[in-house]
Amino acid sequence: QSDLRFVELLNDVRGGRPGAATLAALNSRLDPSFEPPDDENWIRLCTHNAQADAVNRRKMAQLPSRPKDFICEVEGNFPENSYPAEQKLSLKPGAQVMFIRNDSSQASEYYNGKLAVVESVEPELVVKDAEGRHIKVKKLSWENIRYELNPESKEIEAVVDGVFSQVPLRPAWAITIHKSQGLTFDKVLI
Repeated sequence: QSDLRFVELLNDVRGGRPGAATLAALNSRLDPSFEPPDDENWIRLCTHNAQADAVNRRKMAQLPSRPKDFICEVEGNFPENSYPAEQKLSLKPGAQVMFIRNDSSQASEYYNGKLAVVESVEPELVVKDAEGRHIKVKKLSWENIRYELNPESKEIEAVVDGVFSQVPLRPAWAITIHKSQGLTFDKVLI
């Protein structure tokens, strides 16, 4: 960050002892009645998963079409508490989503944290990003890897125990502050 006043505000809050000037600056941005326009990609940062999930469910329910469910596929050993994405992801056209993984193809059309809006769910899943690009989204795979010592070479080797495959998206009208770490958003409600 190059805005020194903003950095000072963040440090005051991070330190847990914001002074009167910091609180006044933060409160000057408070608008309890503000609701973001539907045609803008605002994201709400929440403290708990339940809050973010409730916002996302409410916003998804407001969309007029029926949802399409994308079901994960699991091969081998991949514990549920380690799933990197939802087991069942329900999406509708108009849903605001966020990529939860980088595009490893040569196209590099998306990255972890990139926001987009679902354009279609059938016959294929297509999203439109803020730059107006249309991206076809397909299932990707994550590997559950364990490491073991090769008795012959005496070297540590990676062994794939299981594979989890799912569409690398999540609803993103709201996410937790924890999941937002390291990401950059243009329009945020906190």
